[in-house]
Amino acid sequence: MKKPSLRVSKWMGDIPVEAECTACAGVRFNVSPISHRPNREEYQKSLQSAFDAHVKHAHRGEDAIEGPRSARPVDPA
Repeated sequence: MKKPSLRVSKWMGDIPVEAECTACAGVRFNVSPISHRPNREEYQKSLQSAFDAHVKHAHRGEDAIEGPRSARPVDPA
């Protein structure tokens, strides 16, 4: 079975705004903004949290989970 990982599927400039689980067809995660100004770190954490909750519920007992993936690298700074 394919290992679940988080892949960014939609960007707003250099800010990830939508992601998907690579192991589940049609499972997408959208950012829930806290403020009106987009913040890359906040959005990354929001997507990662949604993915982590999905993995905990939908992929219990599967092998190690991979981190975020993207066609475009995310600058951690």
